[in-house]
Amino acid sequence: MAISTEDQLLAGLRQPEFCYSAAFTGAAAGGFHSAVYLAGRPGAMAAPSSGLAGAAVTSSRAGALPLPAAVAGSNIYLAGMDASQAGNVGSVLLVDRLWDNSGITVTTTTGQTVNSATWPSRDSSGSTLGAGVLVGLEVSATLGNGAVTNTTLTYTNSAGTASRTGTITSFPAAAPTGTFMPFLLAAGDVGVRSIQTLTLGTTYVSGTMHLVAYRVLALVPTPQSNVGASQDFLQLGLPRIWDNSALQFLYLLAGTAGGAVSSSLNFAQG
Repeated sequence: MAISTEDQLLAGLRQPEFCYSAAFTGAAAGGFHSAVYLAGRPGAMAAPSSGLAGAAVTSSRAGALPLPAAVAGSNIYLAGMDASQAGNVGSVLLVDRLWDNSGITVTTTTGQTVNSATWPSRDSSGSTLGAGVLVGLEVSATLGNGAVTNTTLTYTNSAGTASRTGTITSFPAAAPTGTFMPFLLAAGDVGVRSIQTLTLGTTYVSGTMHLVAYRVLALVPTPQSNVGASQDFLQLGLPRIWDNSALQFLYLLAGTAGGAVSSSLNFAQG
């Protein structure tokens, strides 16, 4: 059943879920930082270990944000989101982590075959076709790289067109754990259905990193330190969250010294 009236929304509200992550060191202003490896509530997520083809991620993954249990005949919606930060976090993004991988050789500068496992049915239409699905490169152990400007991804887009190229035009040097850099998609593309090849044109020297397929659900701007910001269901658009989604936060950095971040997620189910 879909929630289509304010009365249904009010009747379906669940207890807000409070989340917290500790202060951290980010790579650079203007980049993103993945919160999954930070202490807090929930606790830190273990680094992926599924191999280059990767595997789907669900709400059962330790470190995923709390989500109401699936109920037959009911849908889950995000009815509100609050966030505050203690320094250098310009926005907090809530995303669904659909898939991730491991086994990337950081010193190989030729194409590494991924041939990704099929996404779970959690694109923007609830299918596996990739509408609204983006891909990022995430660091789980600090890299030894200099600045890298030639990292590319070969993928099939959400319309089924193969041999598309995604790029990371600048990856920061000595990227610390949590660094998260999105790939820019080819012109006109609105999502990724599958990944074929990753090419690191320059060695990243040492450390560990992973590809992550994700879908953005909400963004709350937090331009002032220690001042809370919120968005209600009207501002968010009452996005539907598919059952078993693996929710996490990405932080848009305004500086390298990231402060603690607290937030609450307000769900409705009906």
